[in-house]
Amino acid sequence: MDTPTASEELRAVARRIVTAAAERVTLRGALLAGSGGRGDADYYSDIDLLFYVDEIPPTTLGAELCERIGGTGHVRKGEPTEHFSAEEFDVDGLRVEISFWTVRWMEGRLDALLDDLADFDTPRQKILIGLLEGLPLYGADLLGRWRARVAAYPEPLREAMVQRYWSFFALWYASAAMARRDAELWRQDMLLDAAFNLLGVLAGLNRVYFTRFQFKHLRRFVSQMSVCPVGLADRLESLFRLDPEAAAAELERLIEEAAALVHAELPDVDLRLRFPPGTRQLPWRDGQIKNTS
Repeated sequence: MDTPTASEELRAVARRIVTAAAERVTLRGALLAGSGGRGDADYYSDIDLLFYVDEIPPTTLGAELCERIGGTGHVRKGEPTEHFSAEEFDVDGLRVEISFWTVRWMEGRLDALLDDLADFDTPRQKILIGLLEGLPLYGADLLGRWRARVAAYPEPLREAMVQRYWSFFALWYASAAMARRDAELWRQDMLLDAAFNLLGVLAGLNRVYFTRFQFKHLRRFVSQMSVCPVGLADRLESLFRLDPEAAAAELERLIEEAAALVHAELPDVDLRLRFPPGTRQLPWRDGQIKNTS
């Protein structure tokens, strides 16, 4: 008999917890999120199990579930609210996090995230990513309706994402000045912001949900994009290995390529930057910005 994979083992434990929960509370749905749900777990992964209910259950339920499946170390994560509660415990060394969400709250969140562009920003999109990538273990009809709605990426969100993330500190412009100012930590910080903002722009362009919060699996994420600069993942990571001048030049190229892709898909989006690619800061005695493009 083949040895079960880490994902299969996680899913088996998750199903035991769902069965125990369904015996004690009226469940509307249960979703295994994270790597266990996607099927790419390893032996460092944990269980992230989301329960959807009409009312948040009594505070004793988490401890009961922990005991029922032979868990230890039960801990409540914060105080429960009218619409949410979360708890953790261990099962044979495997960390388990369970959370309860009311269906009413969840449907309100979907309305806000998909219809109200004032409320779409990261890390809220993690809810949408979790729904799409997770494995339904209970309430397939309810979760199926939610997932179908999320999969239909709203077109207004596409442009809003591009506009929200089109923000870059012009390292190519200020590179010479920064080299004189012992500003390496700041430079690295600006590179990191730029890398994440590029991902946000391209995620919107490709109708892919994005959150910077706990961002992992860069190459799998980029593989979902049909419209992006060639070699994007490797080039983003190279920004942190190149010397400062080369990194600034590579970032400049990536932004120029991303701008061309956005203009081809969304020609009316304003992509102006204060110091666009091609500009360079000169010592003030030289008197003006130099355009090298």
